[in-house]
Amino acid sequence: MTVRKKWGLTITIAGLAALVCFFFAPDHLNPFSRTVALQGHTPSVVNEAELVSHANPGDVQTVVIGLALKNEADLEKLIDEQDDPNSPNYQKYLTTDEFKATYSPDQADVDAVTTWATGAGLTVVDVSDNRTLIEIEGTTEQFEKAFQVKLNRYRLQRAGATGGTTEFTSNNSDPRIPAHLKSVIQSVIGLNTGAQFESHMRLAPSQPVSHLNMLQSRATPYGIGPQDVANVYNFPNDSNRNAAKKYSGAGRKVAIATAYTYNQSDVDDYWKQYGITRTGTIRNIYIKGQATQADTETTLDLQQLGAAAPGADILMYIAKDPAFTKFTKVFNQIVVDNEADVVSVSWGLCEVWTGSRQMKTEHNIFLQAASQGIVIFAAAGDDGAYDCRGMKQVQLAVDYPSSDPYVTAVGGTELFHRNGRRTSEKAWTGTGGGKSSEYKRKTWQVGAGIPAGDERVTSDVSMAADPYTPYSILFEGKWIASGGTSISAPNWAALWIMSTEAAGKRIGSGNARIYRMGNSADYSKLFYDVTQGDNGDGRGPGYSAGTGWDHPTGWGAPNGVNILNWLVTDVTTRKAAPAVVQPGANPGDTVLPSPDGQ
Repeated sequence: MTVRKKWGLTITIAGLAALVCFFFAPDHLNPFSRTVALQGHTPSVVNEAELVSHANPGDVQTVVIGLALKNEADLEKLIDEQDDPNSPNYQKYLTTDEFKATYSPDQADVDAVTTWATGAGLTVVDVSDNRTLIEIEGTTEQFEKAFQVKLNRYRLQRAGATGGTTEFTSNNSDPRIPAHLKSVIQSVIGLNTGAQFESHMRLAPSQPVSHLNMLQSRATPYGIGPQDVANVYNFPNDSNRNAAKKYSGAGRKVAIATAYTYNQSDVDDYWKQYGITRTGTIRNIYIKGQATQADTETTLDLQQLGAAAPGADILMYIAKDPAFTKFTKVFNQIVVDNEADVVSVSWGLCEVWTGSRQMKTEHNIFLQAASQGIVIFAAAGDDGAYDCRGMKQVQLAVDYPSSDPYVTAVGGTELFHRNGRRTSEKAWTGTGGGKSSEYKRKTWQVGAGIPAGDERVTSDVSMAADPYTPYSILFEGKWIASGGTSISAPNWAALWIMSTEAAGKRIGSGNARIYRMGNSADYSKLFYDVTQGDNGDGRGPGYSAGTGWDHPTGWGAPNGVNILNWLVTDVTTRKAAPAVVQPGANPGDTVLPSPDGQ
């Protein structure tokens, strides 16, 4: 063999070896690794903001990587079967270990992601117990190299109740990940440091208006109190003078998902003012550190829920701040702990600002909650039918997480009452409610008033929320008047936890049961049908309230005692309907009843 041929053969072998390395070497060792874009990760807020500069390469960020579930279609089928008395899975809710074994990502998937991340110079901080979330830390420069993005500083002037100017770091293009992880990694949360939920509490006007001769802060309480709630909405607790049998949520646990913290003296003094004797416990579970800043939202959530269900044990899952990276971990810790039967959420953001990838990762968490029989109530939003306040163009939008089909969206009303008796109630113009741009409609979302289409629509239910007819709140030792769907959500959660006490077990499949109530012959006994008003919020026509279901108020405001009795009957005595043979069918053919068994 000539020298030239030998050299040619050597080069050929070396080339083949290089190709083998290119295709089979681990991505973190391969500088030419193939990557794919995680589409849907470029925040829309970047288009609304002003570019300030490139981010400081040495700035440290924390990012949460969301992993895809296994067998998701089977999981959704199981959740449907848990509400179907014809199924052997009826009301058989999963434990966390059962969920983890069948639907969580495999450990090998977690290992593949952490190996790539550490190889890229990033630090793995935490892996969630259900293997769905991986928290990593690194500098701007490291994240830019790992995800092949540019991170910039942006300035945003946002309108709305919070308003103001904010600066944040964000990617301006979709991150890229190794191709072999494309079926494993579902989301990257935290490249946009400004992404956070907002409180759905609205203070009453600071100056007197036509039917409110009051100031924002007072020495004595003004507005709706626990006894008003209990009597107007016929809650089955001690605050309702007409309730024959009284419940308190005793022996059950309810979670509040929130941020910042609260002053214990504010909640104790609030309950003392209204004669509420608490027998249930309160436990704080801090996520990503303990804040020192007391927050009105967290305070009012605890005051309202604790007053309406004074015997329930309340689990306060408190993020240090409402950043997406922390709130996602709050939701996940609730389902991993699996202690709470019911969850109240008074924070949210419009779907566009939230982003589809963030929503998908938390949808997985809500799927786990549903499969474990946990019911979640979330505020429907306080910006009317145009939830993305601050965008350059006003457009119809709904609030998240209330738009998720495994979350019950609680809308708001304007309530007038006298001595605990309703004189009038109509839709609050600021309540959220509309059509989701992300989620499809489930089979249970049918009934009078529900528009044609296949989108998930909100709200599902409602309660008083208008800040012009406000609730009384004690914050930092002073009485303030407040509204917002953030107040209606914890009160609905309280009603559900009292019903859970009465049933003696979890009452899962929340939305499916609510829509069965709405379609039942007992509808008018279960809900006060709010038929007037709209949620235009002064920026457009919005959606109008009407007979039956509507966007601003869902099926309406609750008749608490009757809803409790209906739920207890439904969860304890609902049976599978017998199979029937239709006329003209073959002798061996049977037609099963509808999934609701009615």
